Amino acid sequence: MKRILPIPLTSPHRFLSSLSFIANGPLLATAAGSNLESRRSCKRMNRGPRGGRQDDPQVLIRRYNRQRDMSESCRKWQRVSTTSANDIRGPDDVPFTLMSYNILAQDLLEMHPDLYNNHDQAALSWAHRYDRLIAEINLVKPDILCLQELQEDCKEQFAAGLENFNFEMIYKQRTGGMKTDGCAIFYRADMFERINYQDVEFYQPHVEFLDRENVAIIVKLALKSNPSQTLVVATTHLLYNPRRQDVRLAQVQVLLAELDRLSFIGYYDNGKPKYAPTIVTGDFNLQPYSAPYMLVTTGFLQYENLNRKTLEPCESRYEPPFGKTLLSPKLGITDDCRHECLGNELDESYCNAVTRLHHSSQQPETPPPSPTSVSASKFGNGILRHQFQFTSAYRHNLDQPDEEASTFQTQWITVDYLFYTRFHHPSKRRFIGGDLQLMAIYTLPTVFQAREIRNIPNMYFGSDHFSLAGKFLLKAPGGGCSSGS
Repeated sequence: MKRILPIPLTSPHRFLSSLSFIANGPLLATAAGSNLESRRSCKRMNRGPRGGRQDDPQVLIRRYNRQRDMSESCRKWQRVSTTSANDIRGPDDVPFTLMSYNILAQDLLEMHPDLYNNHDQAALSWAHRYDRLIAEINLVKPDILCLQELQEDCKEQFAAGLENFNFEMIYKQRTGGMKTDGCAIFYRADMFERINYQDVEFYQPHVEFLDRENVAIIVKLALKSNPSQTLVVATTHLLYNPRRQDVRLAQVQVLLAELDRLSFIGYYDNGKPKYAPTIVTGDFNLQPYSAPYMLVTTGFLQYENLNRKTLEPCESRYEPPFGKTLLSPKLGITDDCRHECLGNELDESYCNAVTRLHHSSQQPETPPPSPTSVSASKFGNGILRHQFQFTSAYRHNLDQPDEEASTFQTQWITVDYLFYTRFHHPSKRRFIGGDLQLMAIYTLPTVFQAREIRNIPNMYFGSDHFSLAGKFLLKAPGGGCSSGS
């Protein structure tokens, strides 16, 4: 088990200067890499949400040191145990690190100051948080970085702060006009070539359960050292409302259908779809083993008799069950979480095929035909399926001493995930190695450790979520197991 070094501040003077932003105005020196234009666009965010009395700087330094010590004990790389011979690294296998982080948009922080009354106010300015966020990313050193709640008018500042990574950025702002944040994927331009990408809008006009303005990004990459090795990465931020699990399930179904479109590379001899290695990250705003989580990780969910809003078993006969239909058939997304209008033949146009999904910046020239009576059986069966073999990189262990936490929502819970595809061998009844191997994870704090860390963001941690990261091995073609066998 390799311990990581604490995230350093550049100097004691730099730390002390970061505490003076309320008394003396905006912080003059931001993290390395930010430029003047970016500082101007984010100038108003250098203050905390309230700007009240600050604690003595020495008290804040002691808190910082305590939080740093806690980070050393709970945020470290932990190798994933495995017994698969396929995990042995071959000469053409390529390791890479992927990181996912909800960084907390400053606009959202300032819109809800009541959520941060008990925080160190000195820790809530964008200048301080940006410094902490960039420091942690520099510590993890990801080759692919997935962000949620990246504010649109600060995305260039963030990109500049990561200049040493040689990243290219894909960004998608939440729809609706009033939303100022969105999702982003950064990938190393010297390591990966972008083959294709799709930004996903979950808002679909006049469609029940898809009336919220959340988004996702999916990108298909190829290794520059070997273009035959491909990887699909997605990140998303689903609806927060705790009472609307139905909306999150609908958003997951759309995301899976779009993943199917970009990850699909053919069929196995047994007729099952074949996918490129795929990683899905983000803030799902749902807890482990909830209905949408089970759909992602097991490939199956029967929702027909579940409670309409919570998607949990109905506790009485007075609770209305969900019924057989989640998404309207007019969207063309089947109960198998695939686009019905896409043919079974694989060709170059598959990833770019026109679907029935609304997109604010794209208007199809010729809309696909509506579902036919022949295909009606693909919709409204009260069951959802998909053929991906996703598993979580983290082991949640609910109600156990080692239960992990990624954020605080009335209590310390997990809502952030890093899912990746593995192959499940039907005869051996277990997952075995495939083209994508998880080698190590950047451990989350346990619930007990999170309670010791207390409120985040704080002087050490820059967001109200903890980051996730994994070290992976992308196997050379032919080096992994074939899921068609």
